[in-house]
Order: sequence, then C-alpha cells, then structure tokens
Amino acid sequence: MCRTYDGPVSDETTTAEDMPAIDAREDSREAEASLGLRERKKRDSRIAMHRAALELVLEHGLSGVTVEAIAQRAGVSTRTFFNHWSTKESAIIGVLSAGGEQIGERLRHQLEEVGPQQALRAVMREAVATAPFDAGLRDLKKQVMAKEPKLHSLSSGNLLSVQTEMIEALTEAYDGDDAQERATLGVQIGFAVTRTAFSVSMSRGIDIASAFDEVLDRYDADDPLF
Repeated sequence: MCRTYDGPVSDETTTAEDMPAIDAREDSREAEASLGLRERKKRDSRIAMHRAALELVLEHGLSGVTVEAIAQRAGVSTRTFFNHWSTKESAIIGVLSAGGEQIGERLRHQLEEVGPQQALRAVMREAVATAPFDAGLRDLKKQVMAKEPKLHSLSSGNLLSVQTEMIEALTEAYDGDDAQERATLGVQIGFAVTRTAFSVSMSRGIDIASAFDEVLDRYDADDPLF
C-alpha cells in the first residue's frame, strides 16, 4: 500500500518491476462489471443477516441469539448463513468467514501474479467491496457494542489476526533485513486507507468500493498528505 515500498519480491531472479504492470483497481472494476448483479445480491444478503443479528442482540441479548434465529429473520437458510459467517458472533460484528489465514492465502496468490503494492491493494479492495457495510447500520452496531462489551475483544482479535497474516505474507515477498518492517508499514497504511474509505462512504453516502478508490487516488496524488 505504501508507494515507497513496492520493492523486489523474494525470488532472486524476479523483481516487482518484472511483474505485469496492472492497476488493481481497474482489475477489480472489471470483475465487478462481469459479476456485479451476483455480488450485489450476496452483499444484500450479508447486510440482511448482519442487520438481523444486531437487532436480535438488542432484543434478546447475546446469549439469547442463535444462528437459526438470525437466518429466519434474514429470510435465508442456515446453510446460506454458514456460507458467509463462521459463528453468530461474526455475523453480529460483521466479520466474514474468511479469517486471517484465508486473507493471507489470497494475498500470497496475488503475489504470484503482481508486485507487493498491487497485491496488497487488490486484496484490501476486494475485502471492502464484499463487506456487509451499510451506513444505516452504524448506530445499530454502536448500540449493540455498548450493550455487549465482550464483542469488542472479539472484533479486535479478528482484526489482529488478519493484520498478522497479511504482514507475514507480505514479508515473504521482500528481501532484506527490513522486510518485516516494510510489510508492517504497508499493511498499516492499507488499513488506514480502508478506515478512511468507510468514513467517506458513511458521510457522503457512496459505495464503499468507490470510496476506497477515491481515498487511494488522493493518497497517490502528487501532493502527499503525509
């Protein structure tokens, strides 16, 4: 994610400059164009389940919520539920079933095709584009997190797991004694861009993926903000 650190990959005969020069955002936009309707339906389904989970926690408390109840309120089967979420807590928090290890594998797969910067951007854009995000759920989620403080630790633990796996995958793509530091900086900048994109999306009512692209364009501008 950091412009400065799109350095060589770990293969001694291959560098980032040797990789195909693609724009991760354009690549993602092409994928969305071909799978737009299907992906929108999936996202709508995730939002419905996320909303149902939040509402049920407010009504019955965390211990009184079941996967079956969430699925029933959202109008889906339990099988569909587990296609998106690993537990009821993940549906409440809004964390998809793809955990840290799966995100790390996706990043490694991208690194086989493109350099570290492009790979990191592509994976993070994919993550925000498929997130069950809806500005109308913001206040509802705040109420739930206040009602059930234990959910904060679960959310933080998942975030740390994802960051750790991404840093490990990215570290493998760099040479030198500072490989881990470069990977850590790239991932942290990526998460900062993502957080800003969510904020822009909520404040201006635009699609989260579009907000991500806009924030990234601003970061890439000739007039650096940092």
